[in-house]
Amino acid sequence: MGRAPRVTRIGENTQGVFSDVLFRPLGNDPEGKDWAVFLPNEKYLDARGRTFDGPGIPPRLRAPVFTEEDLAHGRDSALTLARQVLTTS
Repeated sequence: MGRAPRVTRIGENTQGVFSDVLFRPLGNDPEGKDWAVFLPNEKYLDARGRTFDGPGIPPRLRAPVFTEEDLAHGRDSALTLARQVLTTS
C-alpha cells in the first residue's frame, strides 16, 4: 500500500490477519492435555497509522470471490473483472 506503481486489488477484503503470533506453552492439565496461549505480537500500521487487523485491506474494485453460483457455473467474477480492467487500461 502506498507504493508505486499502484496496485489495483480486486475482489474482497483480505483476511485481516497480519501480526506474527507469540506462542507460549502453559503446561499440561490433570488429564495430560497440553495447554498453550497464542497472542498477536505486533501491530502493523499504514502511513496514516491505521491497522487492518480484523477488517482486512479493502480492494479498490469489489467483486465476489468463490460464490456458490460462480463455482457451480465454472465462473470467477473477480478474474473476469481483472481481465476487463487489463484490457481497458
